[in-house]
Amino acid sequence: MLGARTRRKIGPVMGELSPRYPAGRRFGLLTVLLVCVGSLVLATVGPIIAVNSATARAIFWQMADRVVVRSVEGLEVALRDHLDPANDLAEFIAENAGSGVVALGEPDKLAEFATGALAAARNVTALVIADAGGSAVWAGRGQLGAVARKALDVSSNPRLAQIDREARGRKDAYWGPPVFSRELDATVLNLRVPLWRGDAYLGFAAIGMSTQALSEMVLAMSEAPRSRAFVLDGDGHVLAHMFLALQPGAVSAERPLLNVDELIDPVMQHLGAASPLSTLPQTEGIEVTELEAEGAHYIVLRKAIAGYGDRPLVVGAYADASTVDALLHSMSRAILIGVGVLAGALVLAFALSRRVTTPIAAASEAATAIAALDFDRVPSLPRSRIREIDSLAASFDAMLVGLKSFSRYAPIALVRRLMRGNRVGAGTEEKHIAVMFTDIAGFTSTCEGMTPEAVASFVNHHLALVSGCIEQEGGTIDKYIGDAVMAFWGAPEDVDNPPLRAIRAALAIQSALAADNAQRASEGLPPVRIRIGVHAGPLVVGDIGAPNRINYTVIGDVVNVAQRLEALGKEVEPQAESIVLFSEAVRDALGGDIAVDAVGPVTMRGKRGEVQVFRLEGPGRSRRGGAMA
Repeated sequence: MLGARTRRKIGPVMGELSPRYPAGRRFGLLTVLLVCVGSLVLATVGPIIAVNSATARAIFWQMADRVVVRSVEGLEVALRDHLDPANDLAEFIAENAGSGVVALGEPDKLAEFATGALAAARNVTALVIADAGGSAVWAGRGQLGAVARKALDVSSNPRLAQIDREARGRKDAYWGPPVFSRELDATVLNLRVPLWRGDAYLGFAAIGMSTQALSEMVLAMSEAPRSRAFVLDGDGHVLAHMFLALQPGAVSAERPLLNVDELIDPVMQHLGAASPLSTLPQTEGIEVTELEAEGAHYIVLRKAIAGYGDRPLVVGAYADASTVDALLHSMSRAILIGVGVLAGALVLAFALSRRVTTPIAAASEAATAIAALDFDRVPSLPRSRIREIDSLAASFDAMLVGLKSFSRYAPIALVRRLMRGNRVGAGTEEKHIAVMFTDIAGFTSTCEGMTPEAVASFVNHHLALVSGCIEQEGGTIDKYIGDAVMAFWGAPEDVDNPPLRAIRAALAIQSALAADNAQRASEGLPPVRIRIGVHAGPLVVGDIGAPNRINYTVIGDVVNVAQRLEALGKEVEPQAESIVLFSEAVRDALGGDIAVDAVGPVTMRGKRGEVQVFRLEGPGRSRRGGAMA
C-alpha cells in the first residue's frame, strides 16, 4: 500500500502529466514495463555482484525506514479510527441534550436514547447518561453484540459522583483515566461529557471503550513471533497487547492496567533498557530504538499520540532484527542465482508485465467512472495471484464500497453540479436564492411508543418523500435536521424563477404527503402533518466552514425568515395536514395559476418591521378573501 507521504504527492503529479507529456509521447504500460524490467536486469547483474555487504545493508535499512514508518502510521490510524467514534458520540449527545432532544428528566426515554445511541456507536462498549438530579442510566454492549441497560444512582456510586463534580466545572468533553468496569469485566477508556444548555448544567455522559477490544485490534496487527504491536498509557502502563487479548482476566478492579514489566512478553519487560538505533533516522515523530531480550536483538518503534487524555498514548511495535540479517543473506544468494536464470527472468518479465497491465488497465477504466462520481457503473476489479495486484484489487474494491457508502452521506448530486459549473473551491458569492424549511408537526407524539429502528425508518421514509419533490424541481438539499429539511433554489446552478420552483416543490410535497397519509390510514396509522416555510432574497452562497470541514450552503437573513415562517405554521393552523407559508417576495414571483391566501403582517423575533405572510392554497383553486390581487 502507498505510504501517507506518497499518497499526498499523487494528486499534484497526476495534475501535471497532461501539459508535460503530449499524447504522442506517451507509451503503453506493457512496453514501459518490458523495457524497464529488462534493462534493469541486464544493467544490474554485474554491479550487484560487486556490491559489498555494507552497501547492501545501507540500502536495506533505507527501505526498512519507509516500511517501519508506514507500519507505525498504520497503527496510529487504526488507533484513532478505534477511539474517534467516542468523540463523535460525545458531540451527538451534547448537541441533543443542549437542544432538549435528550429527555434527561424522563428515565424511560433517557434509557431508550442511551440504548439507541450505543447501538449506533462503533467500538463504544458502554454508555452512562446522568441528569443533574443524580438519576442515571447505564447501557452496555454484551459479547454477542446485544445492548443491555439499567438504572443507576449517581450519589451511591463514588466514581459517577466524582465525574458529576468534575463535569459541573467543565464545558468540554475530556478523557478520564482508564478504569475497570465490573459490569463489563474489563478496563475501559472513558470519555466524559458535561451536558449544558446555556449556563444550566443538565448532567453528564460517560462513554466507555474496552481496552480488551483495543488489544484484539493490536493482536490482528501483530505478526507473532516476528513482530508485535502494542499501545501504552503515557505513564508506561499497557493499554493493549496481544497477550491481554488472549488473557482478558489479567486485569481487575484492583489492577485495571498492567505495567510493561508485568507482561509475560520479555521484549516489553526490557523496554526501559532500549537505546536509540543510529542506523535508522528518527523521522515523523517516531522513536526507533533497539534492545536485547533473551539473547535476541529487537527493533522497537514508538510514537506518541495526543488528544486522548492528559498524557499522550504511545503506539508501538517491535520486530526481531535477526530477520533483517537473514533477508540480507537471501538477497546475496538471489543475486548469484539471478545470473544463471537471466534469460528466464526476461521471459517471466514479459508474462508478469502482461499480468500486471491487465488489471491496471481495468483499474484505469474504473477510475474514469469514479472521476465522474458514477459509482454505480464501476465494476469490481478481478482478484489476482500476484500479491500486490490482489492487494490493489482488494483495496480498490474496499475504496469503492467506501465511496458508495460515502455517497449516502454526501450530496453527490450537489458535488456533480459544482463540478459541472467549475464551482468546487470557488468560495462564496451573493445570489438571489429561494429557501425552504420543512418540519413534521408533532414529531415527538407521532414517534411515541416506536422503537428506535421504527423511528429511523419513519424519518428516512419521510425525508425521501420530501427530498424527491425538492430535487424534481431542481432544488439543492442543504441539510437534514432530524425530521426537518432545508433546501434552496438558485445555486450552484442558475434556475429560472427560484421562488416559483420552491412553491411547486411545496405543492408536490403536499400531494405526496396526502397520498402517503391515505396509505397510513389504510394501515391504521395516524396521519403525518407537515409545516413548510419559503422565503426568497439575496444570500451569500458557497463554501462555508472550517478548513477541514466545508459545506456548500447559504447564510443570511433570508434563511432565518424561512425557518420562522415554517414555525409560524403551528400558530396559523396547528392541525393542518400540510401548511405552506411564504413571504411577499415569494408571492410576487408566482404566476396566476397558483392560489394563495393572505395571512397578514407578522412581527418576527430579531427582525425589524413586519413581514407580510401568505399561505399556499394549492393549484387550480380560486382565490379567497385576502388573496393577492
